[in-house]
Amino acid sequence: MKPLAKLIAVGFALTANSVFALPNDRSQPIEIQADSAERDAKTGVTTYTGNVDVKQGSIHITAGKVVLNSDNNNKLTNIHATGSPATYHQQLTGPKDVVDAQALNIYFNVAKNLITLQDNASLKQESGSIKGDRIEYDTKTERVKAQASKSGGNDNSRRITVIIPPSTSEKANKSSE
Repeated sequence: MKPLAKLIAVGFALTANSVFALPNDRSQPIEIQADSAERDAKTGVTTYTGNVDVKQGSIHITAGKVVLNSDNNNKLTNIHATGSPATYHQQLTGPKDVVDAQALNIYFNVAKNLITLQDNASLKQESGSIKGDRIEYDTKTERVKAQASKSGGNDNSRRITVIIPPSTSEKANKSSE
């Protein structure tokens, strides 16, 4: 993973590998469980509702509703998960290296490799966390962008929040003092 400091320099507190899958995640089948499903073959839209649970390798999404859009060749193009909140969990390279995200809306544009967390969004991993109204992560260019709400209260509700935990070496130094 790239050092946290590089992204802090550009205003973000998450490592570049935030939502990179384990090497075989994308080659795994997608398993979806829900209370109901409806498919419109003409439009390529499939809607799953009620306690939706989506798994692909180490990727796990939970939501009240998930809409999958496919093109004319039945290739997945977009995913939209909604919930109170919808959640996204993924193991990255090791057992402690995980990303947990949540928002009222989670969008994934497959062609653009873009995951967008919208409305009360948060993304956490061991290297830090970020909260805001909107968080975008481009998995191809490894760029994270966060935005605060444009409306709301006059305090921190209109700002992003970044939390950077102390490094392991800093923790060890403090405990030995």
